[in-house]
Amino acid sequence: MLKKLFGKGSATPAGQELTVEDLIVLERYEEAVDRLERRCKENPNDLHAHLRLAEVLAQVGKGPKALDQFLYVADTYTDDGFYDKALALLSKITRLAPGDETIRHKMARIQRLKALEHSRVLAIEGLVDAQKERDPLSRTSPVEVERIWQGLAATPIVEKLSGEQLKRLFGGCELWTVEAGFVLAERGARDEFLAILVTGSVEAISPSDSGQTFQLRTFATGDIFGERAILEHKPWAATYRALERSKLVRVTKEGLERAMLGNPHPRALLDALRSQHFDREVAAAAEKIAGPTPA
Repeated sequence: MLKKLFGKGSATPAGQELTVEDLIVLERYEEAVDRLERRCKENPNDLHAHLRLAEVLAQVGKGPKALDQFLYVADTYTDDGFYDKALALLSKITRLAPGDETIRHKMARIQRLKALEHSRVLAIEGLVDAQKERDPLSRTSPVEVERIWQGLAATPIVEKLSGEQLKRLFGGCELWTVEAGFVLAERGARDEFLAILVTGSVEAISPSDSGQTFQLRTFATGDIFGERAILEHKPWAATYRALERSKLVRVTKEGLERAMLGNPHPRALLDALRSQHFDREVAAAAEKIAGPTPA
């Protein structure tokens, strides 16, 4: 309507200030871009302004500049956890830069983050469910449960298992905090459990025939030990001791049975728990210096 009344490029009537949308209708794109750029500079969080600027830039053939604005908005959506909105926007703008590897990599990263967030929700549900039978005063706080997840988020077990499997695994676990020097398992013991180290460090040690103690291996965040004890019912090949204050997820025989009950893909869970083979390495090293593990 404004374009019909005033014509392309006509002056603004006295006392009347045109909006950005008015300028776009009148095809006064440079003025619209200038005003939107000032708005974006004054308020970088105004994503609507960034999007509108990107659309106008694309309309006037300034694809690279438009792409920068679109990517800024997509990155902000991602940082704020709006993964679906970010993916929808990136999918929309692929026509501005067909075959652009940057966009493809961003979409793949967001898909990973979206999957990780799904796993986070289900894993935390499992960690909370595991404490339902405990006295309320002794339960781990929601803040601490979130910290435990943050410690596990980048570990191989989370990468290998779906959110549903993580919920099953953690739903049958115990949260274990130990001080430096605490012995988690003795060489030759038949305690059937495995542990996933969340924070801190643990060592596997064994005496030699001469009585000297050797450190066979150290364990860090995300490492799993005890799979031989719980999955193969074998005695512990070494003594496992905390080197510092450490937090662990401890899965007992009963907890594993709970995780396996009705599990549609039990092999996936077992394979993930076995994948590091650290117990096997420790057992081989212990046998070299101390002989077979006592029965």
